[in-house]
Amino acid sequence: MVTGNIRSVAELKLSTFDLAGHLDLDIGGYGCDDSQRAVLVRLAIGRAELEHGVRYDRRRVTVIGDTPHDIAGALANGVRAVGVATGSSTVGDLRAAAADAVLPDLTDTAAVVRAVLATG
Repeated sequence: MVTGNIRSVAELKLSTFDLAGHLDLDIGGYGCDDSQRAVLVRLAIGRAELEHGVRYDRRRVTVIGDTPHDIAGALANGVRAVGVATGSSTVGDLRAAAADAVLPDLTDTAAVVRAVLATG
């Protein structure tokens, strides 16, 4: 979980949609940690590695984000960037930010899975 929100706000938003229980929020990167998405992505990966005692191959890590800042944060860490135009950023904005894949939304589960698992 990486977000510009502080952790308590992220938890509240996720709980509203009954999603908080499906994520390990202790290994996230939050706006209270730093304001730069690249730092938050790096923190979240590092926390996950520490928690699970493994080193994650960056080619197998994916950030799904809805802003060019999310895409830049992913790319700065050498991880896959999937843009989703569900916020104020358009498909064009996310493509221009060099996302590895761009989706209009998350309604097509098969397309989401393909975008996340794609290599290269």
